[in-house]
Amino acid sequence: MSLPTWSLQALKFLVTLWLTISCVFVVSRLLPNANTPLGLADADLAVYGLSDAATLERVKADYRQRRGYHLPLFYVGLGARGSGLAEQLESPGSPDYPWAEAAVLRHGLEPTRQFRTQWHAWEQQASPEERSTLRSRLLTWAQAAETGQAVASFLQESATSASKTLLASWNALLQKRAPLHYHLPVLQWHGTDNLYHTWLGKILQGDLGASTLDYQPVLSKIGEAVGLSAMLGCLGLATALLVSYLAGMHLAQHPASLFAAVGRHFLYLLDSIPAFVITLGVFGLYLLLGGALDSPYLAAPGESSPFTPSLLLGGLCVALFLVPHLTLQFYGTLVHQNSQLYYRTALAKGLSSATVLRRHALPNALIPSLTLLSEVIIGLISGVLVVEVTFSLPGLGSLLVKSILAADYPTVVGITLLLLLFRLGVTQLTDLALALADPRIKSV
Repeated sequence: MSLPTWSLQALKFLVTLWLTISCVFVVSRLLPNANTPLGLADADLAVYGLSDAATLERVKADYRQRRGYHLPLFYVGLGARGSGLAEQLESPGSPDYPWAEAAVLRHGLEPTRQFRTQWHAWEQQASPEERSTLRSRLLTWAQAAETGQAVASFLQESATSASKTLLASWNALLQKRAPLHYHLPVLQWHGTDNLYHTWLGKILQGDLGASTLDYQPVLSKIGEAVGLSAMLGCLGLATALLVSYLAGMHLAQHPASLFAAVGRHFLYLLDSIPAFVITLGVFGLYLLLGGALDSPYLAAPGESSPFTPSLLLGGLCVALFLVPHLTLQFYGTLVHQNSQLYYRTALAKGLSSATVLRRHALPNALIPSLTLLSEVIIGLISGVLVVEVTFSLPGLGSLLVKSILAADYPTVVGITLLLLLFRLGVTQLTDLALALADPRIKSV
């Protein structure tokens, strides 16, 4: 027994939504500084420049531990068998885990366990400077695959009995070789204690993380910017729809007139002009006519209207982006309906061309126009981005540009996720609207 169509639609939407969110998570883990504090990878001499490798690794480990980045990536992971054995000695979030893992993979578990035991005994007697220096050399040995001579030289310089015992354990470790099967890949089940599960749980609770630029919640920053972008997009889209409807109907009623021919060529020309050229043209024309943009983008408290020159001009630019494409496609659909048999039959019965166009051709022309409209709404954000940057409007597009330039990756990921969900929602609503407008359309 097959599921009803609405159940399949709901299942398809949920699967697509899950895949979208999962792809955003994977991409977010590939971004720079995903696992390190802001500034640690830069030339920040005032904070990190004079620190040794052990201190830097300890700062990274502490940051990963507090943010949960030391956890595995997914529920199931693929890793070397030796890496899993190394977790028996040190936690993955520990600053000593990198050299312990390298020692297990190169020289085996038991020799590493013996050296680690002697290491902890030596730590109790050594000074903080000695512990930091030796840890730094061990991390260098693990990362650069050195012979271990630097570690041995440091221990030889120390005259304590604990250092001699640790040196003997280190030399014994270097003489051993790990079995070959330590490097074979194995599947590891991590359960719910992983990065993806934690990130997904926060997303479902509305937590998009904190900005690395000002440490404000990403969701609040997006909430402050999305209102202006929505107002700008709705203003431009409403204007474009009205103009496109009136222009498309007029061109379809008088397709052979001189005005229709000139109008179509003008629309083709306008459609070929880049968005930033249109925006700069409107901006320059407004200034030449004596306009000024020194007022805030929103009205001050007590004023009756929130619309200001910047917002109105931005809405005009967005409308100019959309009008050519919408009008030409709407006009082409109406002309196609004019060649249908039902149109000629209605004219033969004595109805005027305008009446037939409104009553019969228009409903049929709206079906393909819905699909076009969904594509236009999805692509609207690119036009809004250009307008916001040009007119200095603090909307979602400006926030995205500033976040990219400032390497504020949590905000970039949050905005990207929002735009993808917006696209997914528009597509789903378009499918439902098409099914309601034409029952013959069955989407699965």
